[in-house]
Amino acid sequence: MSQNTIISVENVDFRYEEKFILKDFSYRFERESFTCILGESGSGKSTLLRLINGLLLPEKGLIKIESETLTPQNLIEKRLQMGYVLQGNSLFPHLTVFQNMAYCLKLLKRPDEFCKEKILELLPLIGLKSELLQKFPHEISGGQKQRVGIIRAIAHDPKIVLMDEPFSALDSETREKLQVLVKDIHQQLKTTFVMVTHSREEAETLATDILEM
Repeated sequence: MSQNTIISVENVDFRYEEKFILKDFSYRFERESFTCILGESGSGKSTLLRLINGLLLPEKGLIKIESETLTPQNLIEKRLQMGYVLQGNSLFPHLTVFQNMAYCLKLLKRPDEFCKEKILELLPLIGLKSELLQKFPHEISGGQKQRVGIIRAIAHDPKIVLMDEPFSALDSETREKLQVLVKDIHQQLKTTFVMVTHSREEAETLATDILEM
């Protein structure tokens, strides 16, 4: 595993019941790359993302994060080094926008003042105003919810940001704006991004590398 590799998927098998979704699958994700995982429904795109995040464990083979194999013992530690942006509205409905954004920071036991400063620092990056911080998810638009989800994923300075078709439920205008935004964030943060998409156009717009499943 080269020093520039941050995620290594090595000879992985994974199946649902009797159907193999991944069979002897290997791939390496480079540091600071933006990899789009492209493929049809059922090709294993989201399964691969969940394996990297430790939400699923392979039947055979290894997932390594920075040369360290993902195991049930180090799962929480490794997961806290990642951010995850899900498809559609994945915000906690009972938490305010601010509480959603600061969720991973609080898991890491960061002080309240630190959380507040960090979120206020990130707001201009995604084009949201501080007046939204005390609102609840049902009070903001779909595009705003996805922006909140992006801040939640990057606020704790993760080494890896995973995104599972984050724009698929949005209208085309909002989707295009968020694509530009995410590309800018990747370039500014110099973090490794891995995004699942079924759109070749989206992959070609955003990616430094494309993995076709």
